[in-house]
Amino acid sequence: MRRRLAAPAALATAVAVFVGVFAGTGSFLWAPLLAVAAALGVHLMLDDRGAAQARGDEYLDEAHAKVAEALTVLRGIERLGRTVHAPAARAALESACRYVPELFDRVAASAPSSLYSTASQIGGHLTSLDGVLRQYLDVQATPMLYTDPEVLTRSGEAAFERFAAFALDSVRLVNQGDVARYRANLDTVAPPKLPELG
Repeated sequence: MRRRLAAPAALATAVAVFVGVFAGTGSFLWAPLLAVAAALGVHLMLDDRGAAQARGDEYLDEAHAKVAEALTVLRGIERLGRTVHAPAARAALESACRYVPELFDRVAASAPSSLYSTASQIGGHLTSLDGVLRQYLDVQATPMLYTDPEVLTRSGEAAFERFAAFALDSVRLVNQGDVARYRANLDTVAPPKLPELG
C-alpha cells in the first residue's frame, strides 16, 4: 500500500518544498534542486523495493488486470447463459463459469509467474465463447431466419461442452503439480513403519 502512495507523496513534497524554498529565498536555483532531492527522499522512504521486486510487482499487477478482463467477459457469459433453453448447454456454461475462476485462483497460488499467460489464453477463449453464445441465442430466438437452425444450435451446444471440459481439464492439470507435492508430503508426515522387535 505504501508503494502506491510513493509517487503522489513525492510529487506533493516536491511542490511544497519548491514553493516554500522559492518563497523564502526567491532563488530559481535552490528551489528546484531541493524539491527534487526532497521528492526523491520521500519516494525512497515509501517505496523501498529493489528493481527486481518492482518488476515482479508490475508483472503481478498486469496479470491481475488480465484476470479481471477475463472475468468481466465470463460474467457476461454467465448472465447470457441463463437464457439458454437447452438444459445440457446451460449446465455446460454454468460449469465453465465455475471452473474458470477456480483455475485463476489455483494458478495464482501455485504458479503465479504463469498467471498472465493463463489469463491471456483463457481470455481469448472466453471472447470466442461469448461470440458463439450470442450467435446461439440469436438462432434460439429467431430460428426461422437461419437455414438448419437445429444444426447450428447443436454445434453451439457442443462448443459449450468442449469449453467446459477444457476448463475442467485445465484445473486438473494445475492440480497435478499440487497432488505430486501432496504425495511427497504424505511420505514425510510419518516415518515408515518400524519393524517390531521380537
